[in-house]
Amino acid sequence: MTQPAPAASASVRAVSRDARYSLLARLAPREPIAIDGLPGALASLGAGQVHIVYASASPARDALFWQTAAAALRGPATVLSTRDAASLAATLREHGVDIDRPGATGAWSNVCALRPLPGRDGTQVLIEALQALADQCAAPGSQFLIEGAEAFFAWGDAATLARQGADLAAWCAQHRYGILIVAAPPDLTEERGHAELNAFQSRFAGAAQLLHAQGQYHWEIAFWRAGDAVHGSQSLPLRFSAAEHRLTVAGGTFDTTIDEAGLLAPDEGRVIVSRDAVLNERLLPPAWEIVDNNEAAVAAAHLAVAATVILDFGARGQLETLAEQVHTVRLQCGEALKLIVREDGVALRYESLMLTLGVNRVIHRNTPLSQVEAIVESLQGQVYSRPMPADFRAAIAAVMHGDETGYVNAAHFIELVREAVDRSRVIQLPSVLIRLALMPEVAHVDALKACHLRRAGDIVTASGDSLYVFFFACRLSDADAVCQRVFARPLAELFEGEQRCGDPQAITALLDALSDEIDDETPPD
Repeated sequence: MTQPAPAASASVRAVSRDARYSLLARLAPREPIAIDGLPGALASLGAGQVHIVYASASPARDALFWQTAAAALRGPATVLSTRDAASLAATLREHGVDIDRPGATGAWSNVCALRPLPGRDGTQVLIEALQALADQCAAPGSQFLIEGAEAFFAWGDAATLARQGADLAAWCAQHRYGILIVAAPPDLTEERGHAELNAFQSRFAGAAQLLHAQGQYHWEIAFWRAGDAVHGSQSLPLRFSAAEHRLTVAGGTFDTTIDEAGLLAPDEGRVIVSRDAVLNERLLPPAWEIVDNNEAAVAAAHLAVAATVILDFGARGQLETLAEQVHTVRLQCGEALKLIVREDGVALRYESLMLTLGVNRVIHRNTPLSQVEAIVESLQGQVYSRPMPADFRAAIAAVMHGDETGYVNAAHFIELVREAVDRSRVIQLPSVLIRLALMPEVAHVDALKACHLRRAGDIVTASGDSLYVFFFACRLSDADAVCQRVFARPLAELFEGEQRCGDPQAITALLDALSDEIDDETPPD
């Protein structure tokens, strides 16, 4: 039965109950919290008791409340929500209960829309509504499940809040009805929040929070009474089952393989792809969601939690725009989202920047689609764990190279390299400085003529018996390939030895040695 719950009622029930049914209803087992693998003592809901779960709007909150409600409605239970009646019915239908179909729920089950009354004490309004339902249609000793109950409590008034908790617990104990409340966490300060919530919950049978931290949901128990035992603070990581998207204790019900360990969120199998990132592919996985461009991919991921988003970096790609999109999506969606940037035609020079701003993986150009699919699959179940910069512009500024390219004199070379290394420390952008010792018969000018630097920020100088080459935003492991592209002749024909530096300390030490050298002897120019 779907109906708006009355805000208050003073009427006395006119319909007598069958005593035998009343006894059976009181003794009937109550459906536990719908988290598979949760120990029974931490999932039980008792008669005459209040349990509260603090949970922000999320797929986990929906799964917890509505799957608990769907199971409870098979027997004597009443489900109340601050959603409107149409939304309430649609949400239950999504979780397998069509209340418009005869026989879909138990004979004594009820589904009601609930709302507070302006100017009235919220808990008194709530109790009046519960009492009216108890008088009119709720089975004796059955369970009330309430979603969105935060509007009925005075979170900003400590004394009133404590009294409201006591009043609700007293009503339950007197009438032997159980109540499960799911409410958004109150916005209380760290200093006073703990004491005020303790006073509010002091007569409840249990209090827990559905917390989303570091990409994974957790069942955080403050206390939970089961019979004569009281279970104290516990934290259990949660996943979603792949089939029905039920919450499950991670590692409790399933094995440790990815397929059986569950999902970080129900949308973990969703893949959103910018069309430009797959423009040259003939066949795409049918389940992938292809959107017009990077901007559309960002918009499509607005409510995503653990989906995969593939963005494009092509010849027309603007680094700052891509950086902002990556940073925005990561902050908006959290650590469980998988973010991929796929190079298209040109190499993304600042892979470290993208990784710092929120990307899980940069897929290099010319990577076959089969490998792209394998990379997407390999990221499932992972969370992003790097510290996030507050301002993406500051991170970009740290990697911006100078305008110089090619040969500069030694003093200016030292200055430019020091500045580039200092800027790059913010995001640990790798660069390489190489000292190349000339063959005795090779002149500086001949070696310089063979060196063709084209990337802005890549510079070279000469001093003593050596050339010094700086490759900006380059890994030490890539230095061989870069040298082969840069020098028109094999290095063995020009140089008799080399010294490579790939970390800031080593680069700084080599620059100090070069500085001392040019102080002693003016280098050729």
